[in-house]
Amino acid sequence: MPLTNGTRLGSYEIVAPLGSGGMGEVYRATDTRLGREVAVKVLPDAFAADPERIARLEREAKVLASLNHPRVAALYGIDQSGDQHFLVMELVEGETLADRLRRGPLTVDEALRLAIGIADALEAAHERTIVHRDLKPANVKVRPDGSVKVLDFGLAKAGTSESSAGASGANLTHSPTLSMMATQAGVILGTAAYMSPEQAQGLPVDHRSDVFSFGSVVYEMLTGRQAFQGETAAALLAAVLIKEADFGALPPSLNPRLVDLLRRCLDKNPKQRWQAVGDLRVELEAIAAAPRALPASGAGPSRPLWQRALPIAAAAVLAAAAGIGLGWTLKPSPPPAPVTRFGIPLPGGIQFGTLLVSVLAVSPDGTQIAFSGRQGLYVRSMSSLDARAITTSENGALFHVDPVFSPDGQSIVFWHTGAAGESSALKKVAVTGGPAVTLTPIGPLFGMTWGPDGILVGQGRGGVVRVSPNGGKPEQIVAGKDGEFAHAPQMLPGGQAVLFTLAADATPEQWEKGRVVVQSLKTSERKTIAENASDARYLPTGHLVYAVGGVLYGVAFDVKKLQVVGGAVPLVEGVSRSTSLAVVGPAEHFSVSNTGSLVYIPGSTTTASQLGLAMFDRSGAVEPLKLPPAAYSAPRISPDGTRIAFAIDDGNTSDVWIYDLSGTTSMRRLTFGGKNRLPVWSADGERVAFQSDREKDLAIFWQRADGTGTAERLTKPAAGEVHAPEAWSRKGDILLYTIAKESGVALWTLSVHDKKANPFSDVRSSFPTGAVFSPDGRWVAYSIRDANRNRNTVYVQPFPPTGAKYQISKDDDGHHPVWSPDGKEIFFVPGANQFSVVSVTTEPSFSFGNPVSLPRRFTEGGPATPTAIDITPDGKRFVGVALAGQGQAADSSTATPQLQVVLNWFEELKQKVPTR
Repeated sequence: MPLTNGTRLGSYEIVAPLGSGGMGEVYRATDTRLGREVAVKVLPDAFAADPERIARLEREAKVLASLNHPRVAALYGIDQSGDQHFLVMELVEGETLADRLRRGPLTVDEALRLAIGIADALEAAHERTIVHRDLKPANVKVRPDGSVKVLDFGLAKAGTSESSAGASGANLTHSPTLSMMATQAGVILGTAAYMSPEQAQGLPVDHRSDVFSFGSVVYEMLTGRQAFQGETAAALLAAVLIKEADFGALPPSLNPRLVDLLRRCLDKNPKQRWQAVGDLRVELEAIAAAPRALPASGAGPSRPLWQRALPIAAAAVLAAAAGIGLGWTLKPSPPPAPVTRFGIPLPGGIQFGTLLVSVLAVSPDGTQIAFSGRQGLYVRSMSSLDARAITTSENGALFHVDPVFSPDGQSIVFWHTGAAGESSALKKVAVTGGPAVTLTPIGPLFGMTWGPDGILVGQGRGGVVRVSPNGGKPEQIVAGKDGEFAHAPQMLPGGQAVLFTLAADATPEQWEKGRVVVQSLKTSERKTIAENASDARYLPTGHLVYAVGGVLYGVAFDVKKLQVVGGAVPLVEGVSRSTSLAVVGPAEHFSVSNTGSLVYIPGSTTTASQLGLAMFDRSGAVEPLKLPPAAYSAPRISPDGTRIAFAIDDGNTSDVWIYDLSGTTSMRRLTFGGKNRLPVWSADGERVAFQSDREKDLAIFWQRADGTGTAERLTKPAAGEVHAPEAWSRKGDILLYTIAKESGVALWTLSVHDKKANPFSDVRSSFPTGAVFSPDGRWVAYSIRDANRNRNTVYVQPFPPTGAKYQISKDDDGHHPVWSPDGKEIFFVPGANQFSVVSVTTEPSFSFGNPVSLPRRFTEGGPATPTAIDITPDGKRFVGVALAGQGQAADSSTATPQLQVVLNWFEELKQKVPTR
């Protein structure tokens, strides 16, 4: 974790952070022994015990110790406090050259003065055979008196020591090549825009590499722009290797010697560059005496104006003609940056927190990736092998999810679901870590973006709200409407219209039928951009990308007219998608930077309508049932084990079906009229109870399983209530069911004989309970959403209730309990991609053992969705919702989680989907 104000490292007291980079974190500190302000450079936590990083820090100390020069920040010492190694250095006041350049180019006189100071520092280093290797504006401090200091020799190469360092030392003299970055996501030593061509290729470097970097810095001081540009690291390196700097961008009327000096500094061939920085400094000092071109001399007799103008005009015409011709032959259009793909496994055993919510974001400049892990939020630089934890989900907090970068990439906003005793809230944290600041309390959110106009948050049925990056009460900008569920809003350029997704509800089936819409903030006029799609993003290339069942599509979009141009084209297949949106989050896990870097979590293109049903056993062996792909849910095995009842809900229709496990007949539709779901067999197998809206409310009905007769109503919901069946008692006289309303979900019992309903104990939850009777009917297992733990927990209570209650699941998200037919085990889902069993004893008293993990061979949507599994009467097999046509259901628990990265993806997008 970053050091906080007041932290002590030996005799040094931390005052404030100054900056951080790949080589370390720098803090302002007070030397309590000598009473002076110093700069302390420490290794980040992730590398504090890394022998190579410690050795690099010690090498930097030796380099600085040998450089006693007024243009180089002085080293006071190297020290250690506990396991923390750190350098103590001169505190250099003032802004960096990078900070100064953000305000525009320097004057020629100022640029030359600073350039001479930088050259002076490099000359001193080169005289001691030290090569900086990371010279850039961020590593140059401009002091208040106008003088400069060169900083950060963390990548410096000392020729005498490293030449004999063996293989390990040799590795430090090279930078990984572009191909290494692409295939291994390796570390690039130095900064791409200022690297010499040999450094970019991973070749040995010497002092002439610093000359090239120096030329790049001077060029930027004079023009206000980098000499070599690109939207990604790969594009930058390609520009360094192939392209020439645009010397036409230099200020007019420069002394030609200065232009020639820069040309020689930036020559691709080290042998053609300046060979000594001392000579370069002397040349700069001479140019500083006459920085601008001298006017042509007036020697010779005066001639009439027309005689003097004629050759000048002729020369101009010839030059223009030559320029036009040569421009086409000598300056062809630069080739597009290469599109590069590679995978990034999550390091160090880190796991995604849950794929039911948004877990991924890439920074606007494409240099950093943020993702949600089980222990908090992590940030990983594109040029790093490691990920840093910037938050931790302590004190029972379930998730830090839906990370979104600020426009400048320096902060991340995320949804904190709340620790014990806390409410959920939108929080902001620096990308370097530190305390997270609460912006506003907020309930479940459904996708968000952060642009120049603030943070837009989808609120489901609550529409779209805007939150200030400084916090405060959310401002509603799109009102929620009945039958609409708003998700993933984005403010379009100009700030006058919002792009977002609408669905009828937060279920996978409804999400497949979502609409991408644009709504005017002035008139509230709404346009539908795409049907059966979701998770749209507007890109600076003039395109919209959106998702359909794990596939990203692209279409040209006229942002002024707010309409698509041409047809949509599939771009990327196999993007991971949520199996449920009932909690929070988008359907697809992908993010695109403004510079063209696409990052996504690989997954199946399977949609909810491509699910199947399968039988599986404890070993994980799977037998798919001979059923067509459909949006299956809530399978239940009949008491005699011969039939399965299940629902198929495609968003438009929903009905209960019966299938004979012998496979000799086709599945048979049981319910007609309205939407019917959540089937539960009666104890004798003669009837099936289910939820239905056929009479304009969400009540419980039951019907004979053979299809004869008509459905009979069992419950009558009060206004605002939703009833759902859970399980029948062994005798078939008691139905467990839930009543859901705005205040939450309660578990009730219904006596079939006298139609009396009573609450079951004090069970209260915000999610379905998944309640089930034990085989002997004396116990009930269920799950509830614990307010204190903000996660689901499986409990067991006696029936009828006595006040006793036993907590089965512990530090997990336990839900969907299933009791074994012999009453000796309870199976449940402890979390995403998991399945567990715990042994239980009910005689003479209730007791239970520790959970044991089993292979997961079914897919389910989390605790907010119906139970997706059931067990056969012999206890040997289960039935579950699976991926259609596969030998087993989705089970990523054993796979190594990874991110997929596509650099320069915009080039591919523009080729496949032209905007003109």
